[in-house]
This record gives sequence, C-alpha cells and structure tokens, in this order.
Amino acid sequence: MRRSNTFAQARGGDLLRWVLAVACAAVLSWARIEFNSIYLPGALENVAGIDPRGAAEPFAYRVLVPKLVRFLHENVFTAATPLSLFRVLDTAFIVLAFAALRRLARESFGPRWAVDACSFGLFALLPCHFVLSREYPFWYAWDMAAVALFTYGLWLLKHREWVVFYALFAVGSFNRETTCFLSFAYLFTSWREESRGRLAAHLAAQAALWFAVKWWLQALYRRQPGGVFQPAWVENGEALLDPAMWRWFALAFGGTWMALPFVYRRIEERWIRALVWVVVPFAAGMFVVGVWTELRIWGELVPVVLLALTAGLGGRSIAASRSAA
Repeated sequence: MRRSNTFAQARGGDLLRWVLAVACAAVLSWARIEFNSIYLPGALENVAGIDPRGAAEPFAYRVLVPKLVRFLHENVFTAATPLSLFRVLDTAFIVLAFAALRRLARESFGPRWAVDACSFGLFALLPCHFVLSREYPFWYAWDMAAVALFTYGLWLLKHREWVVFYALFAVGSFNRETTCFLSFAYLFTSWREESRGRLAAHLAAQAALWFAVKWWLQALYRRQPGGVFQPAWVENGEALLDPAMWRWFALAFGGTWMALPFVYRRIEERWIRALVWVVVPFAAGMFVVGVWTELRIWGELVPVVLLALTAGLGGRSIAASRSAA
C-alpha cells in the first residue's frame, strides 16, 4: 500500500510539473508577442518570403513555421487568426524544448531537484533573450522552433538515433541555419567515442544535407533583396568596445554564463563537459552573421548553459547521488 501511495504521489507530482510547464510556455509565448515590437502586420505575407513580395535574405530561408501557419490557416483552422496559430505553435515548441531538456537532465542528474532546476530553468532564461531584452525587441516566428529542434537534436545525437536525427536536421535547416552547430556538438561530444572514419562520415553527411537545403532555399528565393547573410562583425566589434553595451551581454542567460568558467571543472559528466565547447563556434559564427546584443540569437545555447550550470553547481552531490542510485 505504501509503495502504491508513493507511486501515485510521484505520478501526481509529474502531472503538476507538466501542467506548470505548459502554463509557463503559454505565458512566455503570449509575452514574446505582446512585449516585442513586431508581430509583423500581415505576418503570413511578409515573413520568410511566403509571397513574392516577402522578406529579404536570409530571412526568406526560414520558412518552416510561416509555411506551416499558412497551411493551417488556409486548410485546417480557417476560422483561427494567424496570430493565434503563431501563439499555439510557439507554446508547443517551448513545451517540446522543455521535454527534451528534461530528458537530458534526467539522464545526467540523479536528484529530482537537479532535474527540476535544469528543466524549469528554461522559463527563467528564455525571457532574458526573448522578452526582457530591449536592444532589439524583435519577434520572429522561427525562434522557439529553433530552441526546441536544437534541444531535441542534442538528445538524438547523444543516443545515436540517426534516422530521426537526420530527419530533424533537415526539417530544422528549413527553420534556421543554426542546425549546423548540432554538427559541432556531435564533433565535440564524440571525439573520444567514435572512430575517426565514422565521425568524418557523419560530419560530411550533415554538411552535405545542410548545404543542400540552403542551396534549394537560395534557388527558390534568389530574387529576394538582401544577401545570403548580413555581416555584423563591425557592429559587434564596436559593441565590445562600448561599456554601455555590456548590459546586454550581462543580461544574456540571466547573467549565469559568467559562472561557467568557474564551475566547468566541477562538471562530472564527460558528455556535458564536451558539449559546453559548442559555445565557441556558435559565438564565433554569430560574431560574423549575428548581432551579439540581439539576445534572441543565443536561444539555442540556453539548454546547453542550463545543463552545464546544473552539472557544475551540483558537482559532487549529483555524482554521489547517481552512484548511490
């Protein structure tokens, strides 16, 4: 009887956690639109090149969510507004990111508090990037999808679920170019685990798939204004030299990124220690093609930072708990 009561309490606790997660995701989705300067008027027409008068490159390549909303609006939920569909999809992608991060946390950390701190930390750090930042208060349809697909991609990489991973990698590349950093995550976390031949083969396959998607999108939208990317290194260099701009860097990840160098050595799990290094190519790439103070560009790294911080701050207590289990 006591065991059944304990099981029922655990199931009830899990249900409450999921209810809370969905509620937090819905609030974040609402706030992301309400407190940012764009829910673009006529978003179906001028986001991601949905019609010939659409967005400039490279925004024209981020077609996944706008195309999906257009399809649902015209063929399934015809009475719904595009805004409501964007909100529902936003919420769904945030919940997917939470689910994937919670899976990773459950596999990495023994104590329930560590799993909860890591997974629910998503709702503390994402607003720093998508709601609180006022330097570039932009709303884009693909942002939450990028966080969700990147986080789920990490779980698939860790478990070598290659068929699903490559499907997600292809779909995600129609959403945002940052899927290429999943390849860096694979490189860093598998360097000591995979044979060099297998590692090279997967990296080559991922690069070929990524470039194929980009070539196809560029062919479809080659008449759009703009270029393949918008160079930002001059603006980023000026921001680094301007003390006033550092308030945006401090706000990134709620300022928790500044603790990473100090807790890195305390990370016991090798996979998370290796994963942290994906920050380096991500930051280097964004220095060239993204505005560093536009904090939304760092969204995909939020799960990485949460895993690393939880592992580092928990340190030996997490390792001891896993050993005892």
